[in-house]
Amino acid sequence: MPALEKELRKAILSLPSARKDKLLLQLLTPNQLLQEQLAFELLEGPEGLETRREALQHQITTVAQGFYYNASELLIGLRQVCPPVISNHVKVTHDAYGEVSLLLLLLNQVLSHQKELLQTLTGANEALGLFLAKRTEEALQKLNKLHEDLRVEFAQQVSDLLPKLHASAAGYSARKLGLPLNW
Repeated sequence: MPALEKELRKAILSLPSARKDKLLLQLLTPNQLLQEQLAFELLEGPEGLETRREALQHQITTVAQGFYYNASELLIGLRQVCPPVISNHVKVTHDAYGEVSLLLLLLNQVLSHQKELLQTLTGANEALGLFLAKRTEEALQKLNKLHEDLRVEFAQQVSDLLPKLHASAAGYSARKLGLPLNW
């Protein structure tokens, strides 16, 4: 984003307070993400972070444990949650720990509760397998960016996830992406 010119910056800062407030509200109105960021920062604060995480965990669990007739339906449900909902949460809260936690929850829940859709690799569930493998790769990359002490908290979840992923229809895509069998 380009910086303001010095003259314009001085002119804006010299405006009366009421005029600055009006301009600020006009700028915020079309920008939904900025509105959510300010609402989180000013109204909810750090206490609201856990509440947001719990709501997303419930939403993820509902989608992952739902009943689906085929892999395509499941994939549609998963794409409604990940990336849009999870990435929006991160953009609003800057919660890197929560992003990894939510991704791992999603992956573990799907691989545990949707085994019948992921038993064998077929053309029908190939896209679902690729989706799961790519989300696992994404989770591992984000996990490696976290502090070492935080990585230890996810060791069990990742250790459970990787063998289940490789044993499912997503195993082919996981091997293609070079995902490890153990962590």
